[in-house]
Amino acid sequence: MNSDRFKLAAILAFIRATMILPLASLASQLAGNPGFGPMMITALLTLLNFALFVYIITTFKGLLNERFGYHSLDLTIYGLIGLNALTILVLLGPMLLPGQISGGTGFMAIISLAYGLVLIGYAFQILKMDNPLFGFQKPYGYLVAASGLGFASMVLAGVGVIFGAVADILLGVIFIKASGKSE
Repeated sequence: MNSDRFKLAAILAFIRATMILPLASLASQLAGNPGFGPMMITALLTLLNFALFVYIITTFKGLLNERFGYHSLDLTIYGLIGLNALTILVLLGPMLLPGQISGGTGFMAIISLAYGLVLIGYAFQILKMDNPLFGFQKPYGYLVAASGLGFASMVLAGVGVIFGAVADILLGVIFIKASGKSE
């Protein structure tokens, strides 16, 4: 991976961190509106967030694999991507097939619990690394764990989103550090 990819990932991590709370608020407000326009806006925002997440997390995976020779997070990262994709299907399913799909709230609770638990496992794997991630290993790991606890509790999912946004900022800083160093 080259320095330009890390710089782009840093910028996208900062963008995602700053837009995630307004996006989540807007999406929840639009979710109750059955009109075509609000549904399309919700769908586009959801897909944009997913695309940013996939680029950022796969760039982090590449950094860990190529720069540090650390592969223990690979399967966990794929799990996070899969759970995010499943979330999109559950959220957008009723929009794409109205009247055909129901029970989204129950599925979302299960997905939130699973996502939180996978995030906690991801955090523990980060904290077990031998490499300090440019001095951000512990802060990043603890923020991800706090985010995971929020999602797993379901009641505190909003707090999980906030911790996740701060973790994205730290990940952006890690990418900036990585773009300037070749370890």
